[in-house]
Amino acid sequence: MPGQSNALPYRLNGDTCEVLLVTSRRKGKWILPKGKIEPGETASQRAAAEAFEEAGVLGTVSKQPLNASATFDPSRAKIYALRVETELEQWPEMTSRKRAWFSLSEARSILQDEKLRCGLAVFAAEWGAAT
Repeated sequence: MPGQSNALPYRLNGDTCEVLLVTSRRKGKWILPKGKIEPGETASQRAAAEAFEEAGVLGTVSKQPLNASATFDPSRAKIYALRVETELEQWPEMTSRKRAWFSLSEARSILQDEKLRCGLAVFAAEWGAAT
C-alpha cells in the first residue's frame, strides 16, 4: 500500500528560518504540501513533486524524513525538509491554493494538525533552525 509524504519547504532569511505553508483546497486551512507516493517513486521524490505542484517551489529535498522517530505514528505521512532554491511565479495549483512564508513559531501557531506542529519542532531540533 503506497503511503503519503509531506514537504516542509524552508528558507533562511537572515538569522531566521522560515517555512512555506499552503492552504488546503476544501477548507482553506494552512498545511504542508502532501501527496500519495506513486509506484516507482520514493517518498522524498513525492514530497519534492508536491512542493512544486502545491506551493510552486523547487529545491533540495532531504533523503530521510524528519518524523522517523518512534514518537510519530508510522501510518501517517512522513515529512521531508526541502530547502527552497527557486520560488516560481506560476505553478500547477496556484489558482486553488494560497501560499505564505512563516517563522517556525508562527507556523506552529497557525497549523491545526498536531502531527504537523510536532514535525516543525523536530525540524527545528534536527536542523538547528532558528525560530
